[in-house]
Amino acid sequence: MQSTVHPLRRLSALFSALLLCAAMIATGASSASAVGRPSGTPQDCLSAGNVWVYVTYSDGSVLASTCATEFGTGEAALKSAGVDVAKDAKGMICALDKQPNPCPTTFNGQYWNYYTSTDGKTFSYSQKAADQSKPAKGSIEAWCYNKASEKSCTPGTLSLTTDVPDADSSASPSAAVGSTAASDSGSSGSSTGSSTAWGIGIVAAVIVIGAVVYIVIRRRRN
Repeated sequence: MQSTVHPLRRLSALFSALLLCAAMIATGASSASAVGRPSGTPQDCLSAGNVWVYVTYSDGSVLASTCATEFGTGEAALKSAGVDVAKDAKGMICALDKQPNPCPTTFNGQYWNYYTSTDGKTFSYSQKAADQSKPAKGSIEAWCYNKASEKSCTPGTLSLTTDVPDADSSASPSAAVGSTAASDSGSSGSSTGSSTAWGIGIVAAVIVIGAVVYIVIRRRRN
């Protein structure tokens, strides 16, 4: 004799399977949101074999202080750190993150000074252009734009073990810079909230679908 399964039992099994799928999707999204950028301190970045990019402007603002995971050249490191790179007609970098704006068309004594470092305290002026340099793993790529009254500038001390403030902070470059950890935390919180919202939306959709199926089955039975 062929066994039959009550329609409501089928609905219950389908409903349970859909709920399980929804839970798995929400959990997966939540786990993915936990995977963010490299850790927030320069030391964490350098220890992982990456390059830390540190860019300060003449007014003392920090345009970038973050980890670069792609650094085949100094220019690649800048772009990996999210820094917009603009060049003049001669192919020289004239603006980083649109500073200065517009890009100078004639040299007025101010320019982007390019340095490398391993400890965040001692900086060596790069002997190669950013598109020709080869940053070493675990090193720091530092840039500073000198004031009009200066012939050049040297980046301020960078604390390797301190979480750094956001790149648009107006903090003096001589202070311990940036907190990518803080911004990562905010980003992670936002992503987690988004994952939760997705999970709730999926569960709600499952409930609606289940209710519709239940009504259809009841009508067919009647």
